Amino acid sequence: MAAAAPWRVEAALGALLLVGCVSRTREPAPPEPFVFRSLDLRQQDGRGHPAWELTSPEARYDLIRRLAQARQPSGTVFRRGKPHITVQAQRGTVIGDGQAIQLEGDVLITLLGRDPVRIRGDQARWLPRQNLMVIDRQPVATNRRARVSAQIARYLLAEDRLELRGSPLLEQWTKPQPAAATRSAAPIRVLALSVDWRPGQGDLRATGPVRGLRSDLTLTASGLRGNLRQGVLDLLEPVRLRNRSGSTWLQARLTRWGINEGWLATDLPFSGALKQLRTRGDALRLDLERETALVPSGCRLDQPGEQLQAQRCLWHWPTGRFQASGAVELRRSAYRQITSGSQLNGRIGPEGQAQFSNPGARVFSQVTLPPRGPARPQQPRATPPVTF
Repeated sequence: MAAAAPWRVEAALGALLLVGCVSRTREPAPPEPFVFRSLDLRQQDGRGHPAWELTSPEARYDLIRRLAQARQPSGTVFRRGKPHITVQAQRGTVIGDGQAIQLEGDVLITLLGRDPVRIRGDQARWLPRQNLMVIDRQPVATNRRARVSAQIARYLLAEDRLELRGSPLLEQWTKPQPAAATRSAAPIRVLALSVDWRPGQGDLRATGPVRGLRSDLTLTASGLRGNLRQGVLDLLEPVRLRNRSGSTWLQARLTRWGINEGWLATDLPFSGALKQLRTRGDALRLDLERETALVPSGCRLDQPGEQLQAQRCLWHWPTGRFQASGAVELRRSAYRQITSGSQLNGRIGPEGQAQFSNPGARVFSQVTLPPRGPARPQQPRATPPVTF
């Protein structure tokens, strides 16, 4: 039994030395990423035409994670073999063989053409196989007349559709503007729940409630649709228009808005008011630049004690000048007076009081006087007293 002790000591010492050797063993260091002088990725479509490409002056490739980190990447998306969209950023990360591309820092997506559309953001994900770009940090899309911003934007490349969600805001200028950094404040601002815009063709749809703002007017509608390149939008009913003080309002159905030229028009019946003055008509044309309102047919004005009907009415609201023409008929409650003619001029005051006159115009007036009451019996005169 005594001879077995040295074996135990040697075995224990060997085990201890073995443990010590294992504890000192180091794991292999991860391989250093490959550094390339340039990155050049290209993809073709089914017909052999170029689909997209991405280049960079410098890139690092991680073999284990299959990631390529690129500096100042720039890309191009082709349509029918020709450049259609360009992409630029400060940094980029390419996953796999281009399954997804993360772009960061001053991302700029440009839709090429006669009127280029530029989409800017701080970060974007480009998914080439899905023909999709997602800009989820401060996306802003601009062309020469419009600017659309939201919290997040999805650009479907194949459909040329930009989906803006999260408090989208449309800003419109009546004249072409310079670069976005030097633009003046937009005279027209439209808020909506969601906006879908096809920047190449200009088609735009917005779900409401929609609220449009000008310096002196507020416009609301349930939605809108139209074309920004043509500068025409259709406001979906119910459409309401108010001035800043709220003293003037208008209610209409489907209304067309010429946002570039500054006009509103509807061929459907409408109603409106200026304080105590009420108006109705079969159609309406508002020229916001010239500050005139035209009722081309079925014009009617009502105010306490007076009602006017005519085929056509024209009102210039800064001066208050008013003109009614075509089968004009003015009825006054006093004495049931009726005045008719081919034209009647007037003025509408800021308090909504209309005054009509017809200098030099031939009119016909009819007045109904109140009937006379029964004759009262004459009381006998009192005879003076007799004095002696």
